[in-house]
Amino acid sequence: MLTLIEITRGVSGAIRLMKGDPSGLALLDRSREGFWRSFRPAVLLAPLYAFYLMMIYDGATTASSEPRVAALETLRYIIDWTLFPVVLLELSRFMGRAKRYIGSVVALNWANVPFLVAAVGLSALSRLIAPSLVGVVELAVILATLVLVARILRCTLDIPWVPAIALAALNLWLGLMLGLIINGFIGFTFEAA
Repeated sequence: MLTLIEITRGVSGAIRLMKGDPSGLALLDRSREGFWRSFRPAVLLAPLYAFYLMMIYDGATTASSEPRVAALETLRYIIDWTLFPVVLLELSRFMGRAKRYIGSVVALNWANVPFLVAAVGLSALSRLIAPSLVGVVELAVILATLVLVARILRCTLDIPWVPAIALAALNLWLGLMLGLIINGFIGFTFEAA
């Protein structure tokens, strides 16, 4: 299991990189073991993600049974954590940045901790205070995440802004497409207000 020190260092390193501070890399375990351990926050964040899904499904209907929805959403969560790292492996090789690949994935995985905490917190708060603004808040979170992921990729891969933004946009697009596919299997629709 992850130690509190490892979690603190991982999240702190990712936050520094989000701020554009390359010294954040020094806080991350960029070894092969550190690479695999950086996927462990997915287990820690799973209950928070489940809470987020409960908020989403509260205002929706599905054509699927609850066990099928749970299975497909679990599959989405696992694929979402692994899809971009697999794609980035090949793209980093293509860009001549293969030696920086592990650090990039480690940083992105640890960045998921503050990203998910902030996204779920803001989503819950907007649902309580201003339900009519939920869509606007979630769009703002998506755009902020896009910029912060681009900053992380810029620092970790040592690439200019344009390719960093393109990679961050690809990451976002892959997640959105995965969501559309899973929602199609589930038969997900919002109820009319």
